[in-house]
Amino acid sequence: IEASSPRDPGDNAKLSRMVTLSGQSCLRFYYHMYGNSMGTLKVKLSGQVIFSKSENQGNKWYMKQIGLTGIGARKVIISGSLCLFHGDMIFLG
Repeated sequence: IEASSPRDPGDNAKLSRMVTLSGQSCLRFYYHMYGNSMGTLKVKLSGQVIFSKSENQGNKWYMKQIGLTGIGARKVIISGSLCLFHGDMIFLG
């Protein structure tokens, strides 16, 4: 999410995808959250928050790996929201 104008505080972006779990699965992604007024990055699985990170995390990339249990189709939603105009958030999955 690019925080520069014409963005407004509270703007957000979402990515969603259906996934099929087969008992023991893994979700791995990379994120970068840098800026004075960083918002929040959330990952939800079937409506339940399984990862959340807020505020400035420094000018570096982080890798996150989350074990997923269950069988069958589930919806994964990745969302990022802005707080103010001083920061950028990047997600690679």
